[in-house]
Amino acid sequence: MEHRLPIATRWTLYALGAVEGQRVRRPRDPVAAWLLRRHPKLLPTFAAPSILAMIRCRSALVDRMLEDEMHLARNRGKSLSVWTFGAGFDARWYRLRPVQQDLTVTHGEVEDPEVLAFKHRALSTSSFAGLWDTVVRVPANEDRWTIPDPAAGHTVVVLEGVASRVGLEGLKRMLMRIRQDAPHARVVVDLPGILHTTTTAQAVAVGVARSRWMSAVGTGASALSARDWVRLGFTVDDDQWYAARPELRAPSGVAMCAGMEALRVLKLVPAP
Repeated sequence: MEHRLPIATRWTLYALGAVEGQRVRRPRDPVAAWLLRRHPKLLPTFAAPSILAMIRCRSALVDRMLEDEMHLARNRGKSLSVWTFGAGFDARWYRLRPVQQDLTVTHGEVEDPEVLAFKHRALSTSSFAGLWDTVVRVPANEDRWTIPDPAAGHTVVVLEGVASRVGLEGLKRMLMRIRQDAPHARVVVDLPGILHTTTTAQAVAVGVARSRWMSAVGTGASALSARDWVRLGFTVDDDQWYAARPELRAPSGVAMCAGMEALRVLKLVPAP
């Protein structure tokens, strides 16, 4: 059963729950660490260090954006609903408890039925079962992911890793469904890809290069701009870009620091 789960889901579990290398690094997610100990077959047979580094960076960025949304909801005196699409084995409902303890929080996970069923079986007898039981679970195929019952208050939808699973066009359709079914929802989404720089004679003359994000998901690279989000009914509230970095090696050739794949994480808010 473990080997049939999406490889991207298993990579994320490994990146957040494993400790390896010469430097001591605590797992980013205690639930992921527990799952790896209890279900070692969830470990992927291959995991590129640069992808694992990107996943850890992505998780930290999404956590930070969610913490900002929690503080915003608290300051506005609103309850908070967090919906995660394609959560896999992520456990923000546990990891972010210290930040959200004085908020009325609804956590929902919309996920592939097979993944969600496995996660439920694994956690239902664990020490995390009490909190896991409070999570609203919606099994659905990827082309039907949306918020089933949008609540009043402050709603945030997390689409972490979704672009890699459904492709760019699938992501756009999903954002359109969210905009229609929960028009006030705010969205945190990542776009794996490359930072592409183009130059013209005039740009070179003044030492300026034009950069744009090329999403590598789907069948080919596609440029994305603020106008693309507006067409989908959103404006960009926060936009964090990280270019790919090479592996750092000592003169002896020993790897000292893993490289990282390019990463972009955005917070989208409904367009007026």
